[in-house]
Amino acid sequence: MSNNPGIIDNKFHLGLLIHLANQFKDQLISQYFSGADITAAQFKVLINIYKGFTSPVEISKNLLMDAGAMSRMVDRMVKRDLIVRNPHPQDKRQVVLALTEKGQIICDHFQNEALSSIIGDLTARLTPDESRLLVELITKMLPDEITAPHR
Repeated sequence: MSNNPGIIDNKFHLGLLIHLANQFKDQLISQYFSGADITAAQFKVLINIYKGFTSPVEISKNLLMDAGAMSRMVDRMVKRDLIVRNPHPQDKRQVVLALTEKGQIICDHFQNEALSSIIGDLTARLTPDESRLLVELITKMLPDEITAPHR
C-alpha cells in the first residue's frame, strides 16, 4: 500500500478511478439511450428537470457545466422537442425549463427500467454488499451540499 492516500496498491490514483468510473457510467447511459439519440449529457439535463430543477443556472451548477455549454445544450434539446423554455413568471429575464411529452417519456422510462439496467451494468462485478459499501463511501466522501439536492 502506498503512503499517498490517493494511490491504491501503487497502481491507480483515486482521482483517475473516479474519473474512469464516471466515463464508464456515461458510456453506459449513451449506449442505453442510443436508439433515442440521447447523449449522456442531454440525459443528465433531462433528469435534472424531471427531478424539479427548472432553472438553467441551477442545472448547470448541479452538472458542473459552464453557462455557455448549458445554453447550447438547451438550444439543441428544444429543437429536438425534449424540453421547452417558458418565461419565468416573476422575472422575464429568466426562463423555466420543462420537459415535453417526449422528454417525460424518456425520464419515466429511465426511472422504471433504465436505471436498474445501467446500475446493474456499472456494478456487475461487485457483490451486493460491495455495492452498498461503495454507496456509503462515496456518500461519505462527498460534501453534503453536493449530495443534498439529490436526496
